[in-house]
Amino acid sequence: MRRIPSLSHGRRPSVTRLLALLAMVVAASGTSVSFAGDDFVRVVDRRVVMGTSATIQVYAPDEATGYAATRAAFARMAEVEDALSDYRPRSEAMRLVERVGESVEVSSDLATALRRSIHWHRLSGGGFDPTVGPLSLLWRTARREGEPPSKASVDFANDVVGLEKLEFDSKTGRVRCRTAGLRLDFGGIGKGMAADAGLAVLRAHGLVRALVEVGGDLVAGFPPPESPGWRVRIRTIDGDDDEIVMLENGAIATSGDVEQFLEVERNGGIVRLSHLLDPRTGRPIEARREVTVLVRGGVSPGADADALASCASVLGFNGSMRLADGTTDGWIRFHEIPSGGELGRTRRIPLAADPTWARVGPAAVLVEGFEFSEGPVFLSNGDLLVTDQPRDRIVRIDSTGGVSVMPLAARRANGLAVSGDGRLLGCAEADNQLVAWADDGTVEVLADRDSNPFNGPNDLWVGPSGRIWFTDPFYRRPWFAGGRKGLRADVHRLDPDGTCTVAATGFVRPNGIVGRPDGSRLYVADLDGGRTDSFAIDDTGALGDRRAFFPLGSDGMAMASDGAVVLTGKGVHVVSADGALIRTLVPDERWISNACFDPAGERLVVTAVDRVLVFELAPEVIGGP
Repeated sequence: MRRIPSLSHGRRPSVTRLLALLAMVVAASGTSVSFAGDDFVRVVDRRVVMGTSATIQVYAPDEATGYAATRAAFARMAEVEDALSDYRPRSEAMRLVERVGESVEVSSDLATALRRSIHWHRLSGGGFDPTVGPLSLLWRTARREGEPPSKASVDFANDVVGLEKLEFDSKTGRVRCRTAGLRLDFGGIGKGMAADAGLAVLRAHGLVRALVEVGGDLVAGFPPPESPGWRVRIRTIDGDDDEIVMLENGAIATSGDVEQFLEVERNGGIVRLSHLLDPRTGRPIEARREVTVLVRGGVSPGADADALASCASVLGFNGSMRLADGTTDGWIRFHEIPSGGELGRTRRIPLAADPTWARVGPAAVLVEGFEFSEGPVFLSNGDLLVTDQPRDRIVRIDSTGGVSVMPLAARRANGLAVSGDGRLLGCAEADNQLVAWADDGTVEVLADRDSNPFNGPNDLWVGPSGRIWFTDPFYRRPWFAGGRKGLRADVHRLDPDGTCTVAATGFVRPNGIVGRPDGSRLYVADLDGGRTDSFAIDDTGALGDRRAFFPLGSDGMAMASDGAVVLTGKGVHVVSADGALIRTLVPDERWISNACFDPAGERLVVTAVDRVLVFELAPEVIGGP
């Protein structure tokens, strides 16, 4: 790679921040909260915090009271900067790493930053790392000089990075640096922490109508008088997808590479290297994405929004699903610009806090030894059936933990279900059929290719009326005979009288499917289309009122009795009834093909390639059938 002199720094002076956030007071009918004597003056104070501009807007009974509070707030924010900054040589964080091998008691600010950083490190799978400082310094110099560092320099700095180089006792607040050369970088959480601290001081002064902004990141209290919120314009770099948000008692943070990047020549083309680093690789991210995060409520919304934005910028849209832990309410907004493109597209991951799902513990291995496990379903007696499609068998795990192979022809079954009359149903890919097995193992064909142009039935759901809905994607299987070719991928419905019809079209590859227990709505996951939709079901079984439910496809699906929908794939994603991501479980598994709840609603079982995992549910979380 060689330097491109005219593009060395990539500054855009017309934009001061990746996603310019403009907070403005607006008059509107109604007030979100009532205060005695709503006769305020607006006070605006500006300082420099963490090397960037910071502004406090507050409504106070008089200017003297307002400015006394803002001065105290800025003083508190300076304390946070003194604790965390890697630009100040004598900050607490910089002095800490000089004391190699010593156990040092750190301030509450530094301890909080480490505690929350470790939390986001765990959730992001290493995509957020406060020890990334040596790499940050190296690439900071590269952007200034317009020349990327050598591979040897990156490798050398990377050797120092890693949370294992740092011992932190969260109970005592003591830290020990285990290696020389360690450098802490809290740039992904520090501005949010400072804004949180400033707002806390304002509230302590009795001023709750306030907005604190640090470098474009915002933390808001109650809104201005006669307004439902602080008016925030989210302005994207290409100006194609601006958005107005009303912010109240929450935070907004941004992350991306609009202002700071390095462009280099590689293989005859120009590659854009962001100032945002992936700690897992030691290199800048190359995708051009702009991320905005909104967090509602919480103890430290500014810090959480800041960290979420940093994580999401590294992980990308699909990878950011793993960031949900059931404790955050808000959304993550992605504006991604394709390579060589001018206009991007905007997608959003809605988030929901749910303390019951947040308390669900880690998965345990129930049984292993499969080649590829699929189609879990519980029988009325508590036994669990799981298909092993490549080996053409159905495995029974009884209530005592015993494991056996079912004495029946599995027919390369994928999805399984149990009918209202207790029969085992299956999507039998071997012969391109929907089948039912009797207790003696005999097989009844319910629908087949002779009368319906199927690709290969995959997953199914039995409604309370006895109707069966099933997906029909096309996959190339080694056991398909005759060079089976893909047809249009649809959702089909089998009525109790044996009539099979196309129920819904317009999918790339529909896969997971589940419905509400009362039969009012059907959910269909388009795995390759990257979305899950819901449909209203009328009395005749016809589908209508198609709605986008969640911006992610799924291999399998299950429904809890609280209305939450479980999606599977790269993790187990629990989505609320109104389409917000609550929790992602086991995000580091190779693949999760399907899921089901036990009849008592006490366990969630998922199939994970060579094994079956089980989650013991909190008492407040009741699973569906």
